[in-house]
Amino acid sequence: MPASATHPLELRNVSGTCTDGTAINAITTAFSAGRLHLLRGANEGGKNALFRFAGLLEQPVEGEVLIYGNATRNLDDDARTELRAQRFGFAFAAPFLLSSFSVIENVAMPLFKISQVDPEEARRRTEAMLEFVGLSGAVEARVEELAEPAQYRVAIARGLVNEPAALLVENLDGVLTGVDLEEFVEMLRKAATTFGPAIIATASPEIKTQPSDRVLDIHNGSIARDSECLPEICE
Repeated sequence: MPASATHPLELRNVSGTCTDGTAINAITTAFSAGRLHLLRGANEGGKNALFRFAGLLEQPVEGEVLIYGNATRNLDDDARTELRAQRFGFAFAAPFLLSSFSVIENVAMPLFKISQVDPEEARRRTEAMLEFVGLSGAVEARVEELAEPAQYRVAIARGLVNEPAALLVENLDGVLTGVDLEEFVEMLRKAATTFGPAIIATASPEIKTQPSDRVLDIHNGSIARDSECLPEICE
């Protein structure tokens, strides 16, 4: 099965144990662009390991992670870090925002650190992203002034502003609940179709899904069920 440049992210026979003790065994799958992919399962079932290996946050013992068909296994630490910064956006279980900075400064930071765009372009892109996540009225606010749901929206804006191939969202329903969670997940679906990244999120088995979502149930380190197996992977 040849590597495909059509998918932003692919895993080929990936196995390994992460530093948190979670593991996966010989997982092969691909994540298409413009789609919300949910890694659903218990915390100990392997979804976190799949998340971390897919995001180049840790190195698997076996197998290959490909970005647009390009292998990453033989990259050194510096090259992996640079590739991760250039190609991925992240929103972790905690927003990890800089409380001493304004909302717009938090979101714009990847543009200066990674893309090195000029200030005018950075402000344009950042303000457009904050409007998308519904925070155009909080551009100059300090992040510590925002309610928790709004802080997670800032994290998503920061993860998307550099136009990543994939956005990885950790523990989707771990903090947000009710209407806040429903609106947040719907925003991710809209972000996938509007901006085009593969959005990959870990979630509990209880997360509500829509027919447009791709759901992978992770159990005992393997994919127990894939709601829409990609044809080239399922052959």
